[in-house]
Amino acid sequence: MNEIRVEAVYQASSEPTIGRMCDIDIALASRPLTTTVGAFDVVLAFPKFEGRLPAEGYHGWLGDEDAPVALCPTHFTAHTVFTLPPALDEPIVQAELKAAVAAIRFAAARLSDALRVEQPSVGMVGHIPKVLSLTATNITQGLPLTVPEPLNPGYPIVRGLPILTADIAMSALRDGLPPARALLSQARYLTQSTNSPQPGTAILLAAVAAETYAKESLKSRRPPGSTPSVRSLQQIHGTAVDLYGPIAKVVIGRSLEQDDPALWSRLGELFRARNKMAHQLTTPTHPDARQLVIAAMRAMDWIG
Repeated sequence: MNEIRVEAVYQASSEPTIGRMCDIDIALASRPLTTTVGAFDVVLAFPKFEGRLPAEGYHGWLGDEDAPVALCPTHFTAHTVFTLPPALDEPIVQAELKAAVAAIRFAAARLSDALRVEQPSVGMVGHIPKVLSLTATNITQGLPLTVPEPLNPGYPIVRGLPILTADIAMSALRDGLPPARALLSQARYLTQSTNSPQPGTAILLAAVAAETYAKESLKSRRPPGSTPSVRSLQQIHGTAVDLYGPIAKVVIGRSLEQDDPALWSRLGELFRARNKMAHQLTTPTHPDARQLVIAAMRAMDWIG
């Protein structure tokens, strides 16, 4: 069996500036953290602190040089070690390496989330940290391996989007942007068009956009004084996705559940992901978030 080690170095804070550096307990600089992600045991660690300042891997510190109370790390590492049978086909090896990279990225995002909950100035929860380096090594043979994943995945330019017209520009200048559409646009940017995707934030924005847009759209089509009102219908059915199902059926005579069951199911996943993010701080993967944001856009287009 060959032992394989995959390691990534992550930027500790969102921006490498003095004012945005995170602060960690000195004890954490001497304590690697281990977590299990799927089939991989991932070890995360800040640079080793030997008790002397200045220290390699630290931009600064809080307190006196002789008695610091906190350290400001420039980076942290995440690695996993696993075994592979010898003489495996290259596609199988690459698939295992890709899975290992996904595991350490997940763990690194969780560690970054812990920092950002305590210290919001260093970034937003759900933001995948920037990778500074990524390596894979066959420890048994002492050979470097080709890593199938880029440091920070880039995303293709999205073609075929609507152009800006004078009417739209003047409408925005005069009345401002529709809030729900603005939120959805931000969610799409955070999953489709940036090298620093923020799947957790995108899910929250897309879910708020889809729910708000449906409420506004249905209320605008419900005659004043109608019984039952959109609000009372919400009290009966209870969940956000029902705005596009039984509530829409009453108000506009159509239901996404009947018109497009697959999209209805994806929209339900969006709201469940939002609830997990809000109540459990469970961040979805970037590919999952991207698809759920698209589902929100399609559902909003459907309700009109």
